[in-house]
Amino acid sequence: MELIEIAQLVTGVATLLVATVLIWQMIIQKRTLDIAHNDADSNVSLMAMDTRSRTNEWFAENCTPEMADKLDKGLDTFTEKEKLVINTYWRNTMRVLSTEWRLGRLTDQRWYYKNTFKNEGMLHLKAFRDVYNSNALGRDLSKQYASAYSGMRDLGIEAYEEVTGEVIDRENN
Repeated sequence: MELIEIAQLVTGVATLLVATVLIWQMIIQKRTLDIAHNDADSNVSLMAMDTRSRTNEWFAENCTPEMADKLDKGLDTFTEKEKLVINTYWRNTMRVLSTEWRLGRLTDQRWYYKNTFKNEGMLHLKAFRDVYNSNALGRDLSKQYASAYSGMRDLGIEAYEEVTGEVIDRENN
């Protein structure tokens, strides 16, 4: 074997070793990134639940017995202060929900978003359905940001239709 062949063999082995080390480093980096992603997702989930809990606590503190009696009668039975409480609760709940959607949290879990619309003080009571229908905090939210929130908007409409039995014209709403 000549010197050039030995040099080529050594170079080939060295290249193979370097490639192996680089592949191993990529595997380690992928694992690290997966752990970081899981930690970030857990943190977002915890923050969303904490914010939602605080919003619910705030609403419970600000919802008087008289106001609670009016929730299924509709928004027009409320005083201006009570309307402010209802709208603030709605905005805060929608803010958390839309942020979760934008961050991609559970976007493959349609039930999560529909359940929040239907049961988390969003659409199961007439006053909240009135808020949903009356302003940009409901269906119109997604018109402004159609590409980012269209899927969430559709889930909100589906939830509204399931709760009320009404069919919404999606082209004009």
